[in-house]
Amino acid sequence: MNQQRPGVDPARTVTTARVIHGAVIAGIVIIFVVFLYLRTRGAPEMTTDTARVLRILGYVMLVGPVLGSGLARGRIPPRRRGEDLAEWWAANLSGAMVVWALAEAGGLGAMVLGWLTGDTNLLALGAAVALALLFVSRPSRLQSET
Repeated sequence: MNQQRPGVDPARTVTTARVIHGAVIAGIVIIFVVFLYLRTRGAPEMTTDTARVLRILGYVMLVGPVLGSGLARGRIPPRRRGEDLAEWWAANLSGAMVVWALAEAGGLGAMVLGWLTGDTNLLALGAAVALALLFVSRPSRLQSET
C-alpha cells in the first residue's frame, strides 16, 4: 500500500491537483497568446540554416513529451474500488505532476522555437500537443476507478 508522507493533508490534495492542473493549462494558453502577439511584432533575425535546424528540433521536441507522459502516466496506479479519493491523490500527486510537467515542457519548447523561427504552425502545434496531453491526463481521468 502507498505510504502517505507526513505533513500532507489528504483532504486538500484533490483540490491541489485540480488547481495545479488548471494553472498549467492556463499557463500554456497565456504563453501561446503572448507568443502569437510577439509573432506579429516580428521574429528574431537568424540565418535560413539555423531556422531550419531549430524548426526541425521543435517538431522533434514534441515526440518526447508524448512518449514520456504516456510512460509516466502508466506508472500511476489506478484507484481501486472503495479507495478514498483524497488518500489516492495524496499518494499519487507527485506522479501526476510529472506527467503534467512533461506535457507542458514539450509544448513550451516547441512554442519558443516556433516563435524564434517565425513558424506559426510549430507555435500552434506546440500549444495543441500540450493541451491535448493535459486533457487526456486531467485529474478526473487519472483518478477514475478500475
